[in-house]
Amino acid sequence: MKINHLKRYLIGIVMTAFLALLAGNAFGNPVLSTNATRDGADGTSDATTGGRGAYSNNFMVVSPYWQTEGSASYTFIAVSHSSLSGMASSIGVKMNAITSTGAAYDTAATFTVTSGNTRRVFIVPTNHATVNPTAISSATFMTGTTDFTYGHIRVNPVTSHPQLRKGGVYGVAVNDDSENGGGFRDTTMLTYWGSIIVEAQTTGFAMEFIGDMSDSVAMGNSRQVWRGTGAEAVQGYSSGLNLQ
Repeated sequence: MKINHLKRYLIGIVMTAFLALLAGNAFGNPVLSTNATRDGADGTSDATTGGRGAYSNNFMVVSPYWQTEGSASYTFIAVSHSSLSGMASSIGVKMNAITSTGAAYDTAATFTVTSGNTRRVFIVPTNHATVNPTAISSATFMTGTTDFTYGHIRVNPVTSHPQLRKGGVYGVAVNDDSENGGGFRDTTMLTYWGSIIVEAQTTGFAMEFIGDMSDSVAMGNSRQVWRGTGAEAVQGYSSGLNLQ
């Protein structure tokens, strides 16, 4: 009898520990330590983790390289709204310049691009003599150290649900779309272009953006399809917004 009680007691301890471990995993956020995915729910609605969808790569635009250095070089980026069907009249953008060490060069630039307009963004060293908010008041600036710095650009939507159509449901006509700016507030529907300006040599080179509407690079993907005689691998190349 005492042995049976002891067994039940030990089993109870083991089960309690097991449930505690499960509970701990359930409330964790593995996306913080894993690669971004195409899941629109990546991240959480908690403001401390950046918002729902903040880590989903189907709503992200990236550029592999930017740089600044004193009076020798800076980076220029333009973000354009082409006013195509399906785009909301105003799309919020959150742009981060991440250095090669993984740190932010400056606070993320948050701005809105409206239909038919282009927003200019400059990544420059602090107190640049000619390219600064005083000289170009209509542009957005990210400023930091005057030391040579380089890294990558990451762009996320400001809205927490870019996959949802503002002013209606996808495929369902809404009479007042033209008035309320109905459409998707997805940053991948915007067009991005830019260049590294090398002042010291009065030259420069173009930047590359991945994931926007005019996506410049798309990796191949392979999948199996059933053709009746058996499974067959089909190779395809994606282009445009929301890469597969």
